[in-house]
Amino acid sequence: MSFSLRKSLRRIVATLLVLLTISAFIIAPTYADFDDIDQPAQYYGVVQVSNLNVRQSASMDAGIITTLQYGSRVRVNWIEPGWVCIAYNNDGLMGYVSEEYISVYDGTVPEASEGGQAVCDLAAQFLGVPYVWGGTSPSGFDCSGLCQYVYAQLGIKIARVADDQMKEGVYVTRDQLMPGDLVGFGSGGYASHIGIYVGDGMMIHAPHTGDVVKYTSIDSDYYASRFLGGRRIIY
Repeated sequence: MSFSLRKSLRRIVATLLVLLTISAFIIAPTYADFDDIDQPAQYYGVVQVSNLNVRQSASMDAGIITTLQYGSRVRVNWIEPGWVCIAYNNDGLMGYVSEEYISVYDGTVPEASEGGQAVCDLAAQFLGVPYVWGGTSPSGFDCSGLCQYVYAQLGIKIARVADDQMKEGVYVTRDQLMPGDLVGFGSGGYASHIGIYVGDGMMIHAPHTGDVVKYTSIDSDYYASRFLGGRRIIY
């Protein structure tokens, strides 16, 4: 083999190695090194758009790693101009999202917005609507159908079933409840019923077959013994 041919082959191999290294960097997910993160772990973010692209780096030209849905809660690693670096699953997978589309909190329970009362007022318009299993409209609601419908009228998308709705927003205790919060009931950590807290220990909900949308105390024996907590929807 001639010297010039060997030299050309070495150049080709070197180029291929560089390309493979670059491809691995682009494709492989990045992991957050939590020991090197300056901000404390209690910082978190909540996605505020239907589909939020998580990118490899802080640039709109960077590759998309994954897409997060509205209401997704993620850890915030750090913030830089225009971008938020997040860890988006339990394995510490890391990426960047535009700061325009995520709300960042410091771990304390956010105060209920003025929209909480709007949720209660809207829900009250459906008092007397019959309970319908699987119902999601004013012609008939089940418990989660009522909550989803009311929030949707205010432009807020939440999950369909009670147990999934109890994963939305931020957890609040009985003492922290404010009007507009969701309140869940069940056993073993599974929410089989849900309502909308309206204040003074009362909720509005669609109870069960044969009943109608109405106010009920969350401190009554039946519900008090099954109370799982509240969820404050961030909007």
